[in-house]
Amino acid sequence: MNAVAHEQLLRPLEEFTRLHLDTLRRFGGRALDLSFPNPQFLSDPRPYDVLATLAAQARPLDLRYSPFGGFTPVRRRVAAALAKQHGLPYAWSDIVMTPGATAALRVALNSLFSPPDRIILVTPCWMDYPLYLQDLGLAFDLVPTTGDKHIDVEAIAKAWTPETRGVVIAQPGSPTGVIHDAAELQQLAALMRRHSTPTPPLLIADEAHAQQVWDQTPCPAPAAHYPHTLTVRSFGKAWDMQGQRTGCLAVSPHLGIRHQAIEHLVRTMRVTGHCAPTALTQQLAATLSDTAPDLTGLAGLQGHARQRLLHHGVIPLDTHATRFLYARCPVPDDRAFTSQLAERGVLVMPSSLFHETGWFRIALNFGTPELDRALDIIGEEYIRA
Repeated sequence: MNAVAHEQLLRPLEEFTRLHLDTLRRFGGRALDLSFPNPQFLSDPRPYDVLATLAAQARPLDLRYSPFGGFTPVRRRVAAALAKQHGLPYAWSDIVMTPGATAALRVALNSLFSPPDRIILVTPCWMDYPLYLQDLGLAFDLVPTTGDKHIDVEAIAKAWTPETRGVVIAQPGSPTGVIHDAAELQQLAALMRRHSTPTPPLLIADEAHAQQVWDQTPCPAPAAHYPHTLTVRSFGKAWDMQGQRTGCLAVSPHLGIRHQAIEHLVRTMRVTGHCAPTALTQQLAATLSDTAPDLTGLAGLQGHARQRLLHHGVIPLDTHATRFLYARCPVPDDRAFTSQLAERGVLVMPSSLFHETGWFRIALNFGTPELDRALDIIGEEYIRA
């Protein structure tokens, strides 16, 4: 591990953490925190009701140790649900339950790549992708999306090297909320097939927000377009229970090294100390696996927030998923703009944390009137900047 490079990746994350904590201490209950996606209201109470019922009915054996990879009945139900969504014949063994999507990503990268492999990261991307790769000694290339934040296949082709062995994308995009359509996924798959010698490169599809499409826009699965795909899912994100840390990895039934990959993933869970999610949250995931979250409230909140921002001259990116809004900063320095907002008690995330500059992300954590107050302050500071 290169200590200097590691420090360069950690420093902006830690600086924002300090800004976040300092702002919360300074403003207390008056702070309007739209940074980390921690909603302060229930969009859909069903998972909380199910969790309460499961806890009330739990017997000692219901809370026993779970095998690495998760309980077989849970994996079977998750596989069946994902088979319907992806149109692929997942078996129970293709699913590895993980303590959140973060662990799923780390385990996948640790299991299936080794130096001198290079990984392409499509940016903007989730903040910790490069950190994991750097820590594992894996080289990576950051490849920007197009102006409207869709996959730039030509840019990926130019960044490809003889050592490139994988690509990581988010579907829908995080932090942007952009949904990659079938055409661009097909183009990406065609590019990766052209580089299938000596071995096919792997695609890691981060679908942590796949169940947060708040309108009727189709959200095609990358695994349905490219066979050598591992999919990351987050039940916590889907049900606004992020802190319960419940996710999974799904190995495509058409992956050429399917059985070896599954064995490596489960072994890596043990080696890295990543146990499966708690017994109770695995049961919750199984119970809810066939149920879609009610996103009516989120859709209304998205529409309301967008109109409020437009009134102030702030134009958010046109998207269809996640509880995020993504907009350009009025100044090139996104960290300076977010610090300016923090001075007034409003917390948003600078896009530099997501490995591009000049944008900021809003998480819709409040309903009105708190959200309106925050958006009005953002509008005022936007004009002032």
